[in-house]
Amino acid sequence: MEPNLDKTLLAFLLALYHLEPKLTDDELYALEELGEALDDEWVGEELNLIADIEAIAAANPTLNQLYQEALTKLAPLNLEQLHQGLPSPAQLEALLGVSATSRGYVPQGEPTQKTNEVVNLSRMVMTRDRPEKDVKKIDELGRYWELPPVPMF
Repeated sequence: MEPNLDKTLLAFLLALYHLEPKLTDDELYALEELGEALDDEWVGEELNLIADIEAIAAANPTLNQLYQEALTKLAPLNLEQLHQGLPSPAQLEALLGVSATSRGYVPQGEPTQKTNEVVNLSRMVMTRDRPEKDVKKIDELGRYWELPPVPMF
């Protein structure tokens, strides 16, 4: 499977959504750093961001297991299917109490390009004080976890 920033970020958010133990201070700092990196012009840095996400997940066995499971669930989705279940920016603002338009990078390209939605959602969650608690406020993420398993042949 070719690395995809949208799937990687969404899988990581799903893992946080289902994570029960609290994150350590070091993990919180790493998430904040990652969220701030998503503020900058990250285009061209997708592989570095994916590597950073995987390193954060690998450092926490429970988070890593959830992350790997989420990646498996999202793997068969095309980008259109991936973006269908995302909450609107207005819903995010109401749930998290922050503005989606105050920060973030909107990539240039096709008007149907959705990558900025996943990046902004990730940035909004990762820069919170307790991202593993705030992500649970976004009920739409739970729907991704309920996707039927894909048979392997």
